[in-house]
Amino acid sequence: MALCETEALVLRTYNLAEADKIVVSLTHANGLVRAVARGCRRLKNRFGAALEPFTLIQITYYQKENQDLGSLRQVEILKSHFYLSSDAETLTGLAYMADLVIEFSPPHQTNEKLFRMVKACLEAVAASPGDLQSVLRYFEIWLLKLEGFLPDIRRCADCHLTFEEDRTPFVGSDLVLRCRSCSQGMGMALSYKLHRQLRATQKLAPSVFAKESREVPSTTLREFAELTHSLLGRVLERQPRVRSTFP
Repeated sequence: MALCETEALVLRTYNLAEADKIVVSLTHANGLVRAVARGCRRLKNRFGAALEPFTLIQITYYQKENQDLGSLRQVEILKSHFYLSSDAETLTGLAYMADLVIEFSPPHQTNEKLFRMVKACLEAVAASPGDLQSVLRYFEIWLLKLEGFLPDIRRCADCHLTFEEDRTPFVGSDLVLRCRSCSQGMGMALSYKLHRQLRATQKLAPSVFAKESREVPSTTLREFAELTHSLLGRVLERQPRVRSTFP
């Protein structure tokens, strides 16, 4: 039995028996972890509000080899985002993020880049809840990239020419980007503004990206959401269990 200590983000909890919960968290050291918090549903318990979804915590837990469920021993709150749950749209958006992380992340596989990205997106929403939708688009693109499912957004998949302002990308049924010549004009043409947004996700932190997206037309934001949802749906072979709202 290994004793593990790491920073973690609470993604979801499930009731277990009469007094316990299963806590699903994304950890800095060990990726996605499921652990039992015994007695946490009792009125007086040692975990308090630390297991609320989207709380940043320091956890200590036991993990037996070849077992999926660990045993939570100690929790310290590093940063609470409980106040965000008072807004229904924000709560739905964060639940959507958590659901996708759980869908895409194999248990106990370290992914520090994913942890840092999700943490930065959560902090961006906490700093400016009105930027939720832009942060969600950023999150979707980076989740796809980190898990190896994002098509090349810089150049044509066939001829490898770089997409410039006068070279429109087309998205085919395979959700790969090609130039007009290679795609023969088939598929959905991405607007220049959308392609600029896609490139910006690769250069900016989520908070900066969200701030700069405030001037982007709503039609472009909707186009962005439709594209990312199509990409996610293809990977999952269905739409996400929790759906993000369109802007």
